[in-house]
Order: sequence, then C-alpha cells, then structure tokens
Amino acid sequence: MHEVIARIDGRPVAQSAINVTQTFAMTPASGPVGTPIELKATGLGWRTMESTWVVNWDNQELGFVSAAGTRGSAVARFRATGSAGDHIVKLYTGWQGLGYLNYEQSPVASLPRPQFTFRTTAGAVGDTAYVEPYQPQPMPQIETAKSGTRLTLTPTQGAVGTHAVLKGEGFAPGAPLRLVWETAVGSRVTDAGFAPQQNEMEDVTPGADGRIERTLTIPDDLGGLHVVALRRGGDVVARAHFAIETSLVGVSPRSGPAGTPVTIHLKGVGWTEYDNIYVATYDNAYMGYACGFNSHGDVVINFTAAGDPGPHVIDLYPGIYQGPPTEPQQLYRLPQLTYADDHPGNRIPAIRVMFEVTPPARRSPTSTRD
Repeated sequence: MHEVIARIDGRPVAQSAINVTQTFAMTPASGPVGTPIELKATGLGWRTMESTWVVNWDNQELGFVSAAGTRGSAVARFRATGSAGDHIVKLYTGWQGLGYLNYEQSPVASLPRPQFTFRTTAGAVGDTAYVEPYQPQPMPQIETAKSGTRLTLTPTQGAVGTHAVLKGEGFAPGAPLRLVWETAVGSRVTDAGFAPQQNEMEDVTPGADGRIERTLTIPDDLGGLHVVALRRGGDVVARAHFAIETSLVGVSPRSGPAGTPVTIHLKGVGWTEYDNIYVATYDNAYMGYACGFNSHGDVVINFTAAGDPGPHVIDLYPGIYQGPPTEPQQLYRLPQLTYADDHPGNRIPAIRVMFEVTPPARRSPTSTRD
C-alpha cells in the first residue's frame, strides 16, 4: 500500500492510497533437463508475508524469492529437472523462507500464490559443470600516502591463481617496499572467532625513475575483497584492491549408478556473512549448505548420487549465513533464487552441475548343476 498526497503550495489538499499488487511470469514453459528458467516477480512488498515468496518444484522447496534491494522487482533463476512430463512450479507466501500452505486461512489470504507448469522434454542441455558469469565487483578507490604517487592493479577481480599486474609511479627511487596481502582468518562458530591478517608477499624496489611493476599470482584464499598494500616499515604507502571470484575446480565423477560418491571442489568461497556459503539443491530440492571461511575459501562437497537413470541437476546458490541476532534465523542458509538481483553481498553467481545417473551394472547369471 502506498499513500498518494496532493499538495498545493506545499500544503496537502487531498490524500488517497494505491495498493500495488504482485505479478509473476515464468519463461520458458518447456525444455530438456538443464533448461534455464526465469521467474519474474514484480510488486513484492516490505511487510511480513509480502516480502518473501517461496518456490516449490513438485512439492519440494527449491528456494526463496525476494526483492528487498530492487524496489519490489527481481528475477528468480533455476533449472529444469525431472523425468519427461509435466512438473508443477508453485509459489507460496511465507515467513522467513518457509511456505505457508493453508494460505486460504491466513491473515493475507488475498495475496497471489500462482502456479505454473513446466514440461520437461527428453535429453539435457548446457555444460555439465560451470560457474555463471561474475558481475563486475565494486572497488574502493586506490589510496596513496603522497601526492603524485600512482598505483594500478589489472585486473581487479578473478579466480585464485589469476595473474594481476601491479604498476606504480612516484615512489622514492631505490627505497624498498614490502608487498602485503590482507585477508581474514578464523570462523564464526568457535570462541576464538576471526580476525584480519596481513600476509607478506615479496619485496618491491622502485627503479631510478620511481616506477614499479610486478606480476602477482593471486593467492589460494577466501573469496571477496582483499587489500593489496605497499608498506615501508609500519606505514602504508599505497593500497589497491582485488576481488577473488569463486571457481569450480572440478566435479568427480560426472556419471555413475545411483549410490556413486560424488565430489564437488570449489575455491575462492567468501568469508562475510553474505558470501561465505553456497546452498545446494539436488533436482530442485534443498540438500544443504557449504561454508568456506574456516577452510580459507577451499570447499569440498561430498554427496551420493541418487535417482533414476538420466541427467540430474545439482545447483549451488548464494545464500545468507546469518542476520542480526534479534531476528529469526530460518531465512538464512536457504537458496536465494533472486541472487543476481537482490543478494546483499558481492552479487556472487550460482554454480551449475549435472550428473548422469547410469543404469546399475547387470549381474552375470549364476549357473547351478544338479
């Protein structure tokens, strides 16, 4: 509900209200396993039961839809799965990411709870394992302690192992500098907690012209924003930034019968409350979450393949590890399907994997003799 006030010379002369209703549209309506699906939502509100919708795929919770930072509009993104035929996509209102099933009897029964049908066709599409493209990460301004000093770092984001070129000018000729990489260590679940840490990388000595140039290999570390600083003793001379992107190291194996152990290996998972977890779904049903803080961004997920022979989708969605301690925690550690538009952290992408369940091996018949 929004107030509309008419004013003359700054004084209100009339007042009314407009109720903005929610709309939902899903495309496409059919396709093979792995087809990207977009569910566009508009008019989401800010009140309880109007700010969060829950998406169910075949009566199993897939994730939540929100638009808190996008003025009520956002796009939920997920993929087709299941056997060939019709599959039901149902949206419910809910509290903290949990669907309110008997909504007809709720205090907000008039809100829409749309239902769509997606027809899964034979086959599968797309790469079997990939990270969606990263959005450009916002970077703080480069800082220098002295006028006339310049520093650049190119590129400013990438995966672990990226080669980045650090260039500068205006430094004191021949005066050694220390290159330092800043990170965080620890966890949120132990009494020791976590703290910032500075790791020395190498010495850098400006030439006679006061210029420097180094090619850095980005360390195997936490995802997200890191400071790259040049120090002289205890003083910071210049400071740049680099954002580590989450990367998919591997999926092994890519196929096998039901019961096959499967491993997904990631690097560059973040450490903030917004970026330190990925939430996994198997065939559009919640499976669990993985955290990368305690392991310095290195995440290994082990699970067991299940289901009928054919392709199965495993998707890793950005989530939110925790919120203010005064709020209920159910919403957190659930898949945020509107991650690309409304995630409060670094707009980290989803990770898409496909596993082919093969028929069980046939046992050789045994013969008996009389």
